[in-house]
Amino acid sequence: MFKYLTRFVLALTVVATLVTDGSLAEEPKWVKRARRTVKAAIPLAEKDASRPVYHFRPPSQWMNDIYGAIHYKGYYHIFYQYNPFSGDRWGYNYSLWAHARSKDLVHWENLDWALLPMVERGETRCNSGCVTLDGNGRPMIFYTFVHAKRYAPGRTPKREQWAAIACDEDLIRWKRIKENPIMAAGVSGVPADVHGGWSDPFVFKSDGRTFVTYKSCGGLVGEAQNKELTKWKYAGKIDGVSGECPNFFPLQGKWVLIRSTHPLSYIVGDFDAKAISFEKNGGAGTVDYGFGKNPPKDRSWTRGLYGTNAFTDKDGRRILVGWICGFKPKRGWNGCMSLPRVLTLDKANRLIQTPAPELKKLRGKHHEIKGLKLESEAQLLKDIEGDALEIIAQFAGGDADAFGLRLRQSEDGKSAITIRCADGKLNVAGTVVPLALNDAGKLKLHVFIDRSVLEVFINDGRTSVTRVEYPGDKDLGVSVFAENGSVTLKSLDAWNMKSIW
Repeated sequence: MFKYLTRFVLALTVVATLVTDGSLAEEPKWVKRARRTVKAAIPLAEKDASRPVYHFRPPSQWMNDIYGAIHYKGYYHIFYQYNPFSGDRWGYNYSLWAHARSKDLVHWENLDWALLPMVERGETRCNSGCVTLDGNGRPMIFYTFVHAKRYAPGRTPKREQWAAIACDEDLIRWKRIKENPIMAAGVSGVPADVHGGWSDPFVFKSDGRTFVTYKSCGGLVGEAQNKELTKWKYAGKIDGVSGECPNFFPLQGKWVLIRSTHPLSYIVGDFDAKAISFEKNGGAGTVDYGFGKNPPKDRSWTRGLYGTNAFTDKDGRRILVGWICGFKPKRGWNGCMSLPRVLTLDKANRLIQTPAPELKKLRGKHHEIKGLKLESEAQLLKDIEGDALEIIAQFAGGDADAFGLRLRQSEDGKSAITIRCADGKLNVAGTVVPLALNDAGKLKLHVFIDRSVLEVFINDGRTSVTRVEYPGDKDLGVSVFAENGSVTLKSLDAWNMKSIW
């Protein structure tokens, strides 16, 4: 595991940081302290047996929204909100842009922090945003400047929208542009009464023009006035933008809007760049049902998939990654990235998401079962066990009242993570999903279990559920069951998954 941490750990000893113009200067005391704090928490995080092994996560401490995902010069890059001081809980101050990259979308290398809050200028947090290429092909960060004083209605200062440009092709060093802020309340046509908490810029392009939208501003759209993307003005509003971290992008001739709502949702339609309008005329629904359901007691909305970023890679695929949250505290870490999902539209213009095929390289020992008929019974699947598995299971119709899978089952069978189909619904460890079975009552489940992380793709990616669960460390069994009737397990393929570290 250490080869992927080497560059990050070395960075913890660096005593220089970037100032606004991109030059190097002595690191502020708070940054040095932050590096020591992160390094000191690594041993505790590494001891946690519930920590995922094939999902990307930082060495320690609190991870938040994924943003700034981009494929550039042979690497996949992701950036994410990171707080080095808050331990394994979210903290308001000192949140920064952390950075990682990958050659294959599977194995990730932690890099040094990309963007630090300018504490000396009253910036307490570098909020979520995106990375895009300007008209000269140079990567640019767009993010939200959060003032040290929290915004409240009728009180200033409000948040501002800022940009930075890459100083090297590894995207490690960045400098803020001199034109900042690029958008602010009462400037460049932005209404002076825009909500003070507007944030999470997402840049999109159409008809040779470059636009941006945000959360908490009623779908406000800005347009770039030059190819360097340093000058912007208010252009109008689009319908449907709600929640946080809006992702707005073209896909197969349509436009898709993904919102970090409770739970994660999407709308498909047409975007008119001339009129600055979004007509919702395609599918609409839930991307992932996990977030906001069955929450931990200490924070009402943290469990599942949230804070997403959708980007295009060299092959033209639209890939979605997001933040998985809801982990237990006092373990030296909290938060990981979802597995990358390839997005497509079906014939009805509904959003389909499938695990990136690159994940197959993590597959280890394979087990296969075909044509297993169950009659009001449960069967433990011999030789299929583990806390890091990929499972593809297909059930054929029967007359059972309920059927499904049990993962991470204890030896006595009394506890497990249960996926249960009954009464037109799928219950995934307590999260209930409306379910339309395939022809002849078929159900297909594509399941990834990575210690405490569960990602379930339903019926070839029509929807999904992401959960954080804590079975016993020694609970490793897998079983299938039918209640009050019969069902056939048409096929089941299972692989033990390798660590990416």
